[in-house]
Amino acid sequence: MAKFENRSSATPFRRLMVTTALATAAFVGGSAFAQDAAPQPDQSSAEAGTAADIIVTASRTAQNGLQAPTPTQVVGVEVIERQAATTVMEVLNQNPAFKATRSPGANATNTSSPAQATADLRALGGQRTLVLVNQSRVVPFAPASNLGVPTTTDLNLFPTNMIERVDVVTGGASALYGSDAVSGVVNIIMKKKYKGLEVTAQTGISQRGDSSTQRIGFIAGTSFDDDRGNIVISADYSNNNGMGDIYSRDWGREEWMIVSNAQRTVPGTPGFGQPALILSPNVHNSLGAGGVIISNIPGLTNMTFNQDGSLRPFQKGSIFGGQVMIGGEGESIIKRVAQVPDVRRFTTYGSIYYDFSDSVTGYIEGGYSRSVGFLDGIAIRLASQTIQRDNAFIPASVRALLPANVQSFNISRIAYDMGKNDYEVVNETPHATVGLEGKLGAGWKWDAHASYGVNNYSSVTYNNPVNANLGFAIDAVVNPATGQIVCRAVLQNNPAAAGCQPLNLFGENNFSEAARDYVQGEAWSKVKYDQVTAAFNVIGEPVDTWAGPVAVALGGEYRRETSKLTADPVGSSNGFLTAGNAVPYSGDFNVKEAYVEVTVPLAKDMPGLYTLDVNGAFRYADYSTVGGQTAWKVGATWEPIQGLNVRVARSRDIRAPAINELYSPGSNVRNNVTLLVDGVTKNANIPQNTSMGNPDVGPEFADTLTAGFAYRGTGALRGLGLSVDYYNIKIKDAITNLSTVNIANLCGAGDSYFCSLFTYGPDTSTADPNDRIHTGLNAGSLNVGAFEQEGVDMTLNYSTSVGFLGDGGRYGVSASGTYIFSALVDSGTGAAPVDRAGENGWSNLGSIPTFRGNLSQTIGNRAWELTLQTIFISAGKQDVTYNTAPTNTINDNRVPAVTYFNLFGKIFVGDEKQYELFWAVNNLLDKDPPPVPYTILNFPTNGQYYDKVGRSFVIGARFKF
Repeated sequence: MAKFENRSSATPFRRLMVTTALATAAFVGGSAFAQDAAPQPDQSSAEAGTAADIIVTASRTAQNGLQAPTPTQVVGVEVIERQAATTVMEVLNQNPAFKATRSPGANATNTSSPAQATADLRALGGQRTLVLVNQSRVVPFAPASNLGVPTTTDLNLFPTNMIERVDVVTGGASALYGSDAVSGVVNIIMKKKYKGLEVTAQTGISQRGDSSTQRIGFIAGTSFDDDRGNIVISADYSNNNGMGDIYSRDWGREEWMIVSNAQRTVPGTPGFGQPALILSPNVHNSLGAGGVIISNIPGLTNMTFNQDGSLRPFQKGSIFGGQVMIGGEGESIIKRVAQVPDVRRFTTYGSIYYDFSDSVTGYIEGGYSRSVGFLDGIAIRLASQTIQRDNAFIPASVRALLPANVQSFNISRIAYDMGKNDYEVVNETPHATVGLEGKLGAGWKWDAHASYGVNNYSSVTYNNPVNANLGFAIDAVVNPATGQIVCRAVLQNNPAAAGCQPLNLFGENNFSEAARDYVQGEAWSKVKYDQVTAAFNVIGEPVDTWAGPVAVALGGEYRRETSKLTADPVGSSNGFLTAGNAVPYSGDFNVKEAYVEVTVPLAKDMPGLYTLDVNGAFRYADYSTVGGQTAWKVGATWEPIQGLNVRVARSRDIRAPAINELYSPGSNVRNNVTLLVDGVTKNANIPQNTSMGNPDVGPEFADTLTAGFAYRGTGALRGLGLSVDYYNIKIKDAITNLSTVNIANLCGAGDSYFCSLFTYGPDTSTADPNDRIHTGLNAGSLNVGAFEQEGVDMTLNYSTSVGFLGDGGRYGVSASGTYIFSALVDSGTGAAPVDRAGENGWSNLGSIPTFRGNLSQTIGNRAWELTLQTIFISAGKQDVTYNTAPTNTINDNRVPAVTYFNLFGKIFVGDEKQYELFWAVNNLLDKDPPPVPYTILNFPTNGQYYDKVGRSFVIGARFKF
């Protein structure tokens, strides 16, 4: 476990003071970093209604956002409309506090959920950000991945027309809302009342002719029974055809990648004496489209096959490692793999509110969403495929050079000619809430609700190679009875090989259609995830102090979640070569919770103490899986002068393990493992499962400190809003799954627990019957990770009238930025924690740029509006651990700073702006993304931060009736 306290740093408050001064100077000077946010920090947009109608997400007892000790940023509906966003995800991911960890543009190779859009505050994982709708939980998205994909709410659920505003609590809130509110809370506030009809239609396309988008949506509402009731319904459909492979862009055709330099210790080679890793353009696959002989056989080594089966030398790159090389023949290993998947989305949401009396209101709200992601995946990659000497397809030129004592040889091959995997993932989510709310008199209010939601997940993978079929088909021989080429297993009457068709891998396009159909299967998996909740809350002011009434909120909640995964027989046994494997399992948990929150005013209208309030909250949760858990928060707000609020909060937050972290069966693989057994180093090829869940895994705990101020201008400064908030989040007992190498190393270091994860048996290679050797490994989820992130969030908003712009002329600026002091990650391997701040690459959890900012400036009048948005990502490193040891040196570890500009416009027609024409130009200057490769997936840039599409255009119309 990391001991983060020992590092050298300035105190939090000293850092806050320094950053406050810098932020104020930068914002007032108009520096180009910021977030297009609400008109005032911690205040709702004008459309949200009066202060009495606003529910403050950061506190159930505060009367307004500034009174809450935990900072909250608000995104109003006008921001979503201005940017012509099809989902709320698009706007949230521009907020510097968020990371687009899982979104269509970022995770093009996310085969389990290509259309998924999650909220990830602080880059600590979407499972640590709680998403609410009107302060209530909604059923999460749970794909058929045994581990590795977080169980969290999909932001595709909500039609943007229905959204009133989005509150983002940038601090821990488990005491108020329970598990998962570790990094913060995203509370999507939906419209409860609406009269009339509003229709939105838009279309868009990139400058290169792809990423075509069509969208149509509406919201309609009316009152009934003398305004006692109001019904609102909204629907939204959008379709985006995605983006092709890297060759669809100039920057992609440069073929950037990081290559492992396997020649660095070989004298006389181009890689000798060079770094262990090389960031370079012109990187190709080293497998060979026609197949390459990789066995050490004179006259055959490094020979490849033409289409007619003849031999020629394979043009190998200058530096190579793994499956890629710099230069040489061929193309990128991710040729034909989509950079952005196709996404089709349909969602509805509606509500009915009815006043049964002056003190009781009933409501029903809910919706249905369906998103479909289509992903063009990878081709078959064979790094080392064994070919027997008697294989019937071996060309005569090869057979003539095979030594008599060689019974087999190995080839590599990338089978572009056999097509690619295609993924179609459907996610359907019906959900509904029924509730009552009312007044008890004397200022007391109450509410109660019950909700039910189902997430139905379905994945189909086409053209998916089946391991067993591929092995049978490649092993082709001549049937001596007929002279025909057949599969050896068929000749041996192996029933598992029924229907086998022999496959020729020597040269491109030399296989039969029947052989290709035989080796490729169709994988499917389904998940049904249910969530049932019931909750009640009571809020009132039982007593008064000399400074005002004490506000109290208390309540309880019950929640039950169940998950069941089913899959096809091949995938259930991990039988597919690439993706699509999903081992069936089921699991469930329930939790009963109770909380209380109190806000006590201590001063009002006193010299030096305009107001002073203290706030505290406590929650107890009894989980069926991890038992009783507590969360708490204490804080205070001080208003020394009118408009200036100083705030501080300290909280203990929790995240209970998700169902897959508890019960997933994981996936089995078989590899060589070196382990110290009874003091002797031994190597064995054993089955191992390190991706399974663990029913004994415990919760995560987080200690969060926030401190800062928010200023709301008055008098001559009316229209100005400024906030600066320091935060420090320490997460311990983080749930993670260690690799086999990590576990073996920890066992070798003397940790008996990790040794116990292995099974052992007699070592038959020795004469001593007491000698043992490891025979298997089963290691589930463990509470061994830890994170600490420390930084400052800054927001600035200003608006004023501008007479020369005509009737209603105005100017507004909205800005925010997040500066990261440190982002320490302890992976639980026993190694020292790594500070991932300033790491702009995407390979490591917790990596985050040092600074991100977003600035929007808007001018307009009653007839038109124009907004220029500037998005800034600071310079950083590919990986902060590069160049820290001889084995991970790199030639260039730098990532340049990047600035994007977006331009939005509106034209209004009609006295009440009844008709609106809007347009957007995203990535106005057509800025290319920098080379920030992900070596695991072989993608050349990081779509979590950088735009891959390039300049794109949107035009649309909005009609209000």
